[in-house]
Amino acid sequence: MNSVGNRIRDKRLSLNYTQDRLATAAGISKGFLSDVETGTRSPSAEYLLKIGNALGVSLDYLMKGSSGAHSNPATEKVRFPTSLSNFALEHKLPFDVVVSMLEAKMRIVANRRDTVDNDLENFDWEGFYRAIKEYL
Repeated sequence: MNSVGNRIRDKRLSLNYTQDRLATAAGISKGFLSDVETGTRSPSAEYLLKIGNALGVSLDYLMKGSSGAHSNPATEKVRFPTSLSNFALEHKLPFDVVVSMLEAKMRIVANRRDTVDNDLENFDWEGFYRAIKEYL
């Protein structure tokens, strides 16, 4: 099975990049990159985006190996729940904080076993922000 780490390694090698070169370009450690490529560690969405940008591939390609391999991640649209966008605009939150909030919420949903909570539009983003802002 072709994993995220395998796709990263394959693309890195096709570009004749060393792990040092890719790690530096992505702003991550060589050890972390090695762990991702071997499947020892799983990168967060933030690190996947950094690696994808350094390799010139989309997140879609890294996650699924789809044909978006030659797209420019900087020009791809990211869809945020309207309620989160409105909250972020109202409170003048920087983009990286909004991404971190959405990522944190998605991790919580992914780790819940009792129910599936996909209703991000009606989620209490303000209460969630108050609860996690010191960790952002």
